Amino acid sequence: MARRKEHTHEQIRHMAISAVVEHLQCHGVDNLSLRKVATTIGYVPSTLINIFGSYQYLLLAVSEQTLLQLAAQLQLIKPTTPKQTIEQMAIVYSQFALANRRCFRLVFELTMTDDQPLPAAHLGLIKSLFSDVESQLSQYFPSACEQEVEMMSRVLWGGIHGLTCLSLDGKLFETQSCLQDMLTSHVSSYIDGMSIKRNSNAAN
Repeated sequence: MARRKEHTHEQIRHMAISAVVEHLQCHGVDNLSLRKVATTIGYVPSTLINIFGSYQYLLLAVSEQTLLQLAAQLQLIKPTTPKQTIEQMAIVYSQFALANRRCFRLVFELTMTDDQPLPAAHLGLIKSLFSDVESQLSQYFPSACEQEVEMMSRVLWGGIHGLTCLSLDGKLFETQSCLQDMLTSHVSSYIDGMSIKRNSNAAN
């Protein structure tokens, strides 16, 4: 039975998000539903609809919380050289993904219907991941234009994300330390390769 006056909307929102996160610690999102979440926290589904708008937007709220937690972890990195900083970002990214497997997957696997677009705030959180990489690349390649830096950040982080996801799927057959070696090798090789390419183009 709904306990309409026991909690504020913000408290119910927090309870629902926490219930989803707790479920994802052991089970996939396919085994979850709006009704299950509502039952877990002692409310009816219509209460959650009033607060989130839809089940998809509840999952989106969980995704946003995951992105904020990831961003907080990345902010703890102490900058050194641009290359070393990006290497550390890659390692922290993969460690976070491995520690929060299903919540991490939800961020990139959640799809919205045409009439439920991704909110600008959510898109901004995803873009901020690239912005941090772009900032480091701009320092490493000061003569690169904005479009070049943006392209490099996408290619570089795409490889980092790919290695991380392969590890999550158990398709790299590696230890965590081996994954870190792969990530640092990818970052170092890509940045060194782009440096050689840009120097060669400048010489010509």
